Amino acid sequence: MSIQSNYPYDLKKQVVEMFLEGYSAAELATKFEIKNQRRVYDWVEKVRAEGYSALNNSRGQKSKGKSKKKKTLEEEFELLKLENEYLKKLLDLKRG
Repeated sequence: MSIQSNYPYDLKKQVVEMFLEGYSAAELATKFEIKNQRRVYDWVEKVRAEGYSALNNSRGQKSKGKSKKKKTLEEEFELLKLENEYLKKLLDLKRG
């Protein structure tokens, strides 16, 4: 694998999956010749926030302005569960 600044989607996905399996960012950066291990953390953060599709390279594509990211039903459900738990705890604290 050659050193480059634009990494293919498949490599990014593999690196993120291996990181989530327990490999360190330093190990992965060395193994895949990634210039900076911080890039591994960035990819992981993107995947956690937006899913694997966020790893697709959008460089060079024209901006279509800011668009609201549509949440999947599962994401919306998880957010509502968290909000519900928070409100229950808040109510319990109020009641004493």
